[in-house]
Amino acid sequence: MSEAKALLKKLWAVPLLMAMATGAPAQTEADSQCENSALRRLAGENWSTSVWFSLGRYRALEDSCRPESNSGWYEGIRAELESFVGNHATALSYMDPDRDFASPVTSIPAAEYVIERARDHRIVMVNERHHVSTDRLLTMELLAPLAEQGFRYFAIEAVWSGDPVNARGYPIPQTGYYVNDVVFAEVVRLAIELGYQIIAYESEQGQETSTNIPASVTSSFGRRDWVQAKNIVNRVFDIDADAKLFVHAGYSHIRDSSTEEWPTMARFLRESTGFDLLAVDQTVYSERSRPKFEHPLRKRARELGLLGEEAVVLVDSEGQPSPPDDSVDLAVFGISTRYVDGRPTWMSMGGRRQAINFATPECAARVCIVEAIRAGFADEVPLDRVEITSAESTTLYLPAGKDIVVDVMGLDRSTLATRNLTVPEP
Repeated sequence: MSEAKALLKKLWAVPLLMAMATGAPAQTEADSQCENSALRRLAGENWSTSVWFSLGRYRALEDSCRPESNSGWYEGIRAELESFVGNHATALSYMDPDRDFASPVTSIPAAEYVIERARDHRIVMVNERHHVSTDRLLTMELLAPLAEQGFRYFAIEAVWSGDPVNARGYPIPQTGYYVNDVVFAEVVRLAIELGYQIIAYESEQGQETSTNIPASVTSSFGRRDWVQAKNIVNRVFDIDADAKLFVHAGYSHIRDSSTEEWPTMARFLRESTGFDLLAVDQTVYSERSRPKFEHPLRKRARELGLLGEEAVVLVDSEGQPSPPDDSVDLAVFGISTRYVDGRPTWMSMGGRRQAINFATPECAARVCIVEAIRAGFADEVPLDRVEITSAESTTLYLPAGKDIVVDVMGLDRSTLATRNLTVPEP
């Protein structure tokens, strides 16, 4: 088992095991019987002698707790208890993801939904999987509408603090590792074009060993996230108390987690500012390499015809997002990629780019890297970059009306050809 998988397994197991190991104190009248802590205590009663001891009372909570169980604790523990008494089919049914579609479900464009929800928040956070370019498209789509709502700060985990990207006006390879993705680079260009101040907040050398970090934050994960939140507060809210902030982060940093082993940046940010955060997750229910690797809920959403070439939020008949997650506000189902001539059509970036055919006779019998940049911006991250193998042409996605320089290179970075072009207006 990899270290990452081992950590996730440990984080999941700790809350329930701790409740059991501490003797599971009786509930007080003030406790809601459906709160996660109360459910854990109930499940832990006499677990070391009769693990099924609480099953009868768990079943009696079906009607009152299952509809309220936003985190899945009732269903998860109920399934475990049923399995302990040999009820295999019943145990499976309580973890069957189809339960989340019991109510009538429809899909709403994710950007549309987030924009409306953002009106009530000072901080909006969207996450990404670092290897998935499409996870940056929703952020790109949100930039202009959020700017209209007064958001002026755009915090990015992937930008180095020493790079003067705001003054320069565009990203270069040294701006940040992930910003070398052509979609991410376009996000940065658009944000600056719209008047955002790009904020670098990643932990810097020496910050995680600072004596300013609370003694209660002991794990390396927590120290990094505490520093990230502190950097945001120092660089945004300490300077502009009325600021509205848009954050693009990786994976779980946006989750308002109470796990002590990994307290997250979002949690520290909420505690530091007192603001209610709008957290939008894209990492769980979005596209994978093959359908068999996708989350069962995504598979079911596809069967229902709810997925397409834009990210969506699934909502029930009352307009509530489905499925819920107690550590984020919204779970986005990302786009399903469609390919034309071997390239994903989402590279049009919502109409910001045009697909053009580009001849590459130099690559008829070899592997090439083709990069396109704006004329006069030799140092910028390319507008498009594609690898081709034994092909005399490829498709490039480029902005219309711009003078473009295209370099055709070998894998050893040798220049095979350089051509200039201008993409006509559509």
